[in-house]
Amino acid sequence: MNSCRVKSFKFEQTSWQKSCNEILAVRHKVFMIEQHFDNNVLCDLQDQDCYHLVVKNIEELVIAAGRITPQGRIGRIAVLLPYRRVGIGSKLLSELVKIGHAHKLRDISLNAELDNMHFYDSQNFLASGPVYMKQGVPHQMLTRKLA
Repeated sequence: MNSCRVKSFKFEQTSWQKSCNEILAVRHKVFMIEQHFDNNVLCDLQDQDCYHLVVKNIEELVIAAGRITPQGRIGRIAVLLPYRRVGIGSKLLSELVKIGHAHKLRDISLNAELDNMHFYDSQNFLASGPVYMKQGVPHQMLTRKLA
């Protein structure tokens, strides 16, 4: 990871009401165009209540997004293809964990694609439960204690 490059991006907590168009654009490109998921991954009723985090490039364009629910469920982490492999996703996850800490959550969880398990290992997430299929891709729930 090139932390120098990560520092050139702006990580900003936001609300669904303020940033839904930019978040949806990132999700659409990553989940629907690249991964061919169906459109139920774009948004759900929880988005209104979640703590959202967006990442902006030097031109102030949103190039990544993620969320954490008030109950501590992290999800919808998406980074546009040209911005991958420089540490943005790891920093995004780390910042979502910090939001969980700030809201005094006892633990947090997420669903991880099996191919991306290494992404979560370095941030102390542990496998919890069986492997299952979601949108035709093998996943596993991961959890992390905060308190």
